[in-house]
Amino acid sequence: MTTLDILCAGATKAAMMDFSTWLAQRSDIGLNFTFGPVGQLKERILSGAGGQLYVLSRPALQNLSEVGRVQPETIADVGTVGVGVAVRKGAAVPDVSSVDALRRALLDAQSICYGDPARGDSSGIHFASVIDRLGIREAVEPKLVLAPMGLEVVRMVAGGEVQLGATQSAVILANPGVALAGLLPEPLQHLTTYAAGLAVAASDAAHQVLKSLMSDEARPLFERAGLHV
Repeated sequence: MTTLDILCAGATKAAMMDFSTWLAQRSDIGLNFTFGPVGQLKERILSGAGGQLYVLSRPALQNLSEVGRVQPETIADVGTVGVGVAVRKGAAVPDVSSVDALRRALLDAQSICYGDPARGDSSGIHFASVIDRLGIREAVEPKLVLAPMGLEVVRMVAGGEVQLGATQSAVILANPGVALAGLLPEPLQHLTTYAAGLAVAASDAAHQVLKSLMSDEARPLFERAGLHV
């Protein structure tokens, strides 16, 4: 069996794990994943980390192609997601449907978790700016908890370590221990498009995997995970 190293944004984990199972039933290619924040993975690739296929935000892949790390003609979108708010399964669900409602929910929350912007977490970078735009930074600062990435945000919410979590909606929907309270209201929303692209020295097997990844047959795996095109 051929095994390929793939670096993927955490928001794509559920879809990519399902894809790996789907691919194993149709080929002799195995996938070895590294999941993490986009910014952190991008730095690893720039520093010479391995991997033949990358699934990151489209801007990150485009930047990597400009510096000769990714084949630009192979970049293709796998889906777009928005930022949502998570609560523990069975807990009271706050109203986050409007700007005012979201402000009240955050002010009333005992604790709020999001991905660490310093680690390059896409949703965390945006949510930090949302707090500032709402004008509540000083009020909520004592109850903010930073997680390494979105996958850890939902794990902490599911475990009852924090009351509210903000991350990509696909990450929230993939964890049975949490519920999606709602997406951020439109004036504060930020959509992220994730794409796949091949490393410059990608093998024929990697090209085959990318072709399968972008096939109509694999598309439902991403739709079910909340990655829509």
